[in-house]
Amino acid sequence: MTRLFRIVAYPDPQTLPRIIGVFAQRSLIPATLAARLCGGMFQIEVGFDDLDPATAAIVTAKLHEAVLVASARCDVIENAEEGCGAAATPTAAAA
Repeated sequence: MTRLFRIVAYPDPQTLPRIIGVFAQRSLIPATLAARLCGGMFQIEVGFDDLDPATAAIVTAKLHEAVLVASARCDVIENAEEGCGAAATPTAAAA
């Protein structure tokens, strides 16, 4: 099971470092990371394998407080396959 953080943030040179810093402060290393500029906003996805629900809830709350973040949520993803490059599909929303 993977937890996928989906973040919408304002475009700024400090957006990505600030968001990654929220995870780094908790010594969390992402399994996946993707960012793109779409419609004038950053669409960022950060995935973690086996992240516990309590930590996910804390990180989501911290992301909501972060400067430049418009919205953040954490979805539980069920992996279709194991290993790198595996496709993932959302199963339910989490805190």
